Amino acid sequence: MFVTVLHGENRADIFNIHCEVQRLLDGIKRRCGCEDEDDIELADESGQVKNLLQNKQRSATELLGEREAYVLLGVTRGERPSMRVFTPLLKDESVINAKFLAKLESWQERKVPSPRVKSRKTHKKATLDIPAAEGLRNHSPHGSRTRTPVASPKQSRKL
Repeated sequence: MFVTVLHGENRADIFNIHCEVQRLLDGIKRRCGCEDEDDIELADESGQVKNLLQNKQRSATELLGEREAYVLLGVTRGERPSMRVFTPLLKDESVINAKFLAKLESWQERKVPSPRVKSRKTHKKATLDIPAAEGLRNHSPHGSRTRTPVASPKQSRKL
């Protein structure tokens, strides 16, 4: 399982993605000669950022497609800590075009979700006590009554 990373002056290097994301990013920095960059990221050829920095502990195979080509991006912190600015580290006008840059810019401008806490609703299943049929043995430790879940109105419509 490998991917191609496009960088520099029309350069391309192949990397094994059967590893943790942090290990992949370290290998890319070393082999592509961008150790001076604080952080790096990858984007597909359409400009969609792969968000590897947010998932450093995951397997790279979960986030990247096998045999795909990705553009190397330098990442700098913006005015706010949550804001990041991406700079393509590839000099190839056939890939880094207006459409790519527009998509990359729109990704940067996305608003970070507010930190407010959403309430969690708990859904309890309705139960109904049904007496055991007479003449039948009931092996329930709760006596002659058992608790049976009842379908909600939405579930009963499906039946």
